[in-house]
Amino acid sequence: MGIKRITLFLSFIIFLVGCHHNNESSHSENPNIKHLSTNSYHETATQAKELLMEKEDIKAVHAVNTDDTLLITIEVPHHERFSLEDKRKAYQKEIEQTFPNFTIELSTDKKIILETTKLEEKMTNQTISEEELKKKVEEIIHLSKEQT
Repeated sequence: MGIKRITLFLSFIIFLVGCHHNNESSHSENPNIKHLSTNSYHETATQAKELLMEKEDIKAVHAVNTDDTLLITIEVPHHERFSLEDKRKAYQKEIEQTFPNFTIELSTDKKIILETTKLEEKMTNQTISEEELKKKVEEIIHLSKEQT
């Protein structure tokens, strides 16, 4: 009976250690939003994200930019969705004033958020060329306008 208890206890400890290790690795795979897009060409996207992340009602920001277009997506908590359109317009206006030399596209649509996140990841990993980036940004903007 003593061996069964020891075996059970050791199994439990190994399980806890394994779970703790998995938690740590998942945190390292999800980098802090403010540290994405550090390429100097994409400094505008980084600045826009930092500006919007200061807002209390935004839980995540994703942004990419080409030489003349800035694509931003924001995620808000579920309870904030009632005033979502007003917030989106206000943030759009603020970003347009901050970056007057860019065409600004700001979206809260889940599909657009997903596509922008994938594109941002490719930029961070430097697995996309500037030509591909421009093409993909245009596709996402076109998709965004179709859904409205």
